[in-house]
Amino acid sequence: MSDDAGHERCPILTGRAWAFGLDVPAECIVPPGAARAKAPGELLMTPVDPGFPTRVKRGDILVAAAFGADTTDEGPVRAVLEAGIAAVVASTIDPAFARHALAAGLPVLEIYEALGIHTGEVLRVDLEGARVVNLSSGNRYPIRNLDDAMLEAYRRNLEESEPGEPS
Repeated sequence: MSDDAGHERCPILTGRAWAFGLDVPAECIVPPGAARAKAPGELLMTPVDPGFPTRVKRGDILVAAAFGADTTDEGPVRAVLEAGIAAVVASTIDPAFARHALAAGLPVLEIYEALGIHTGEVLRVDLEGARVVNLSSGNRYPIRNLDDAMLEAYRRNLEESEPGEPS
């Protein structure tokens, strides 16, 4: 689907929330030293929840108050993407994590009310409308870090993706 200017529009993402509480630094996203593993998605969040990779489904959404602190390279973002996570929603996102995520096409979105979202709730992420909707509770949260440049970067990523390839 294209907008009036002919750009690909970002799809609305719907997925189950996985809430990880207050602080999720890079070392909790993927174990130290494992970021360059052959399949880092199989190690996603194992420092916090060793069984997480077996329960997460493609299209799920990670939620935390603070996400990605101390990110030094693309390893944590690669793990998130390889596990099939559709987006990350948090009150604050580490700038380095956000930079790597944007380059890879992973939506990382800041909302004030991230701690109000619980594991198992269903979220709808509307990048074009700049909001996250909790379909389980009915709550709506404006995305506060999404500007025109970020939105355009996500659209470009969609256009550059091969058909059938996750963006």
